Amino acid sequence: MAQAKNNQKIEFEEKYMTRGQLIWRAFLRHKLGVISLGILIILYMLALFADFFSPYNPIDQSLKHTYAPPTRIHRSYKGTKTKAYILPVITYVDKVTYERSYKEMIFPRRLVVENADGSTAVYEIGNDGVESFKFSINTVESIKVNGEWHDVKKTPKISDYFLFDYNEETLTKGTGRIETSSAVAKEMYFKNYGSRFGLTDENQIEAVAITEILDTIVVKKNGKFEMIKGKVIDYDYKTYPVKWFAKSWKGKLLWIFPMNLHLFGVDNYDNNQYVRFYILGADLYGRDVWSRIVFASRISLSIGIIGMVITFALALFFGGVSGYYGGLIDEGLMRFAEIIMSIPGFYLMIMLRAMLPLDLPSTQIYILLVFILSFIGWAGTSRVIRGMVLSIRQREFVEAAIAIGLPNRKVLARHVLPNTATYLIVNATLRIPGYILGEAGLSFLGLGIREPSASWGLMLAQAQDVYVMTKAPWLLIPGIFIFITVISFNFVGDALRDALDPRSLG
Repeated sequence: MAQAKNNQKIEFEEKYMTRGQLIWRAFLRHKLGVISLGILIILYMLALFADFFSPYNPIDQSLKHTYAPPTRIHRSYKGTKTKAYILPVITYVDKVTYERSYKEMIFPRRLVVENADGSTAVYEIGNDGVESFKFSINTVESIKVNGEWHDVKKTPKISDYFLFDYNEETLTKGTGRIETSSAVAKEMYFKNYGSRFGLTDENQIEAVAITEILDTIVVKKNGKFEMIKGKVIDYDYKTYPVKWFAKSWKGKLLWIFPMNLHLFGVDNYDNNQYVRFYILGADLYGRDVWSRIVFASRISLSIGIIGMVITFALALFFGGVSGYYGGLIDEGLMRFAEIIMSIPGFYLMIMLRAMLPLDLPSTQIYILLVFILSFIGWAGTSRVIRGMVLSIRQREFVEAAIAIGLPNRKVLARHVLPNTATYLIVNATLRIPGYILGEAGLSFLGLGIREPSASWGLMLAQAQDVYVMTKAPWLLIPGIFIFITVISFNFVGDALRDALDPRSLG
């Protein structure tokens, strides 16, 4: 038995890996680099298929949803678990605090009313000719002086909807009384009603209150309005389901194919103007922040790639020609590069942009930004390439190519410049973040992309306000995307630099 084991032959399989496979194996050892590469792939997929990932057109406005916060998703209906849905939302300026606020809204679809004689009536939209409900709500504004409340204004209003708090108060209770002692409210009510009560100082007003009380129910039935005096004992309201692969606005997949299918959205089956699904909130004009971020990524991410390609084309030309030919050509090209390098990059960008008209459309501004960012980035890279070309030019394979009679342009293009590829790949991943930050900086200063187009820098510029930072912090989210993109490119660059090092290939 032992002899049989000794006679067994152990076979080894030799496997030869190409240089590309060795580089990929070394790259996979860098965990942060792999994760960052995955993040960048996701970001560029979002930019490429922006129309599919955006539930709304990024330029569509809804002034009823100014600075609306991220939409609250409900998963229970009157205490029972149900599929995810949202409710209509409106933003408004509070009459008491004079601050912008928002409320979710109930659009009743079924009412159970107890009449004055004790009988019960059921009204449901779509049944027995019932078309809609309306409610008469008395709004009473009061001020408190010397411990007593005094009514100063009473305003009845008719509404198709009913505001409610998170505890879902019943319709019979209305929205109740909202009371405040803020200095702003006291000042406003003192200006309007101080003379009526003989007040000499706004501080004599101890508090301000607004009370909304449900008064009358109005039912539209068969084209006629019917007023009902009674008590609402039960009701059902409309809900709007959140759906995957929802159909809404018409976009263009890959800029070519018309489509109205999007990854997610809300089923607004009755075209309710108050129904909006904001996963990252809304901006000043009620535009969906998520949709604008996704479309803005097309500009912010592509400008780095295109700018890098142009920069390296210029750097390869100037650095390669200067290093290969030398002499007066080298002196002239490198002195010009040093002049460009002597000017601080950001100030050079501002100077070049200021020399151009400010009222250009966004498409032309985009092209100009690419040109500006490329112009300021090639000089430093060209000097590095020149040094590499000077070294590569002395190699035996270059001398052999010259000896067999190849023209200088072919030697430079086929044998010299390709050997700088390793440096260019690593340098590209480290330079792209600079272009992204450059575009963001110019747009932030108002010298870049303009409305209604969007870029991450422009969206951040719209958030440079104390009110926005405190009341609508979701407008700062584009800054998070810039941070993640820049740090991801840097990690990928570090991983590539290590992977391309011959000592790491094994």
